[in-house]
Amino acid sequence: MSNSKKKSVASKEKREVEMDIFKIFLTPPNTRKEKITLLVMMAVVFMMFFGPLCFTSVSPVKAIISSAFPAFSLSWGWMVLLRSLFRKSEFCK
Repeated sequence: MSNSKKKSVASKEKREVEMDIFKIFLTPPNTRKEKITLLVMMAVVFMMFFGPLCFTSVSPVKAIISSAFPAFSLSWGWMVLLRSLFRKSEFCK
């Protein structure tokens, strides 16, 4: 095999990397893009869960609390997914 073919084969091989799961989950958003993404996702998910509760007999405080929990958890899960896909190099062991 020529030298250029070896390089192309080596570059196509997948490299296994061990991710630091605790660091991905527990690091607060530190870039402007992460903060904006988290805020937008929380607002959208909150509206999705709060909208149907407006038309029920649930008290406003209970409706806000019951739609805030899924908003926080889903938006943080989305942030973790985006970190694991696009910022792998920062969260390797």
